[in-house]
Amino acid sequence: MRIVAGLLLALLSLGCGAQDDDTIVYAGSAWYGHAPVWVGIQKGIFKKHGFRVEERKFGSSSDRINALEADNAQFASLGEVAMLTAMSRDRRGFYWIGCQNIAPGNEGLVAVGGITSIADLKGKKIALQRITSIHLTVALLLEEAGLDITKDVTVVNVTDSTVVDIVRRGDAAAGGMWEPYYTDLRELDGATVLGTDKDTSIYKRFQTMSGPDVICASKAWVDKDPARAKRFFEAYWEAVAWCKAHPTELLDLVVAHIGKERVAVEIALKNFQWLTWDEQRDMLSNDRMFGQAQVASELLQRLGQLESIPEFKNWTRLDWFQQ
Repeated sequence: MRIVAGLLLALLSLGCGAQDDDTIVYAGSAWYGHAPVWVGIQKGIFKKHGFRVEERKFGSSSDRINALEADNAQFASLGEVAMLTAMSRDRRGFYWIGCQNIAPGNEGLVAVGGITSIADLKGKKIALQRITSIHLTVALLLEEAGLDITKDVTVVNVTDSTVVDIVRRGDAAAGGMWEPYYTDLRELDGATVLGTDKDTSIYKRFQTMSGPDVICASKAWVDKDPARAKRFFEAYWEAVAWCKAHPTELLDLVVAHIGKERVAVEIALKNFQWLTWDEQRDMLSNDRMFGQAQVASELLQRLGQLESIPEFKNWTRLDWFQQ
């Protein structure tokens, strides 16, 4: 019996390992920047290249970083701020692969209750998710108006639709969030948009969001078979190219996937610039994302969230994009 039980346990272990190797898990959420994975699955792009991808929802970008480090997910799209925070702590369990899109204009600060200017927010509460792109956006918008987010307002730290609920109840004078919840904020009674990430100094300098989307991967998974991982990401960026080439079909797919009204989704998707595989070499440079990440890291330091600015290149696979 002991031998049989041991054999059974070994077979089960082998079976679990085979399943893990066969299925590539993607850590996602409801944000529109995950669309290439939805496309890759529904249009059979991954399957065509011999890959099976399963999407799993994770609550925050930090949760997705944790999943990559534990190899519970093999790749993810997440907010740059979470990535920079992990890098600053010298967490080495993931790679920064590239940036699939830039989509400024899809997050902003919205006030209710007759507030029509950022200056009116002094002494008020703002609901947002801390240590994310919207945190940077709101900090920069306040700074432009002469306010300090750490002293002149009270930040209520909540996530996703809870931001909308708190502002609706009057428990905060304003809220900051990205799509699809940014649309919900704008549709509140008496809502006034006080600014978006396109009004920030980061956008004016780099033409990006305050904390752009990044694609990261489990280091353990990539290092196990780097050639296979590169082939997979070439397939992923084929799905990105499909998004760029088929805007109407993409709109249909995202509307069906998210369940939001078509008009609101269409407005949001018009802000998306999908970035091809060939563009990654230029994006991962000092003039673009490395420079933007430096500025974002400096702001995070001023907010007391980073002790040091990481050497971003140490987390990349720039060799994949060399000609």
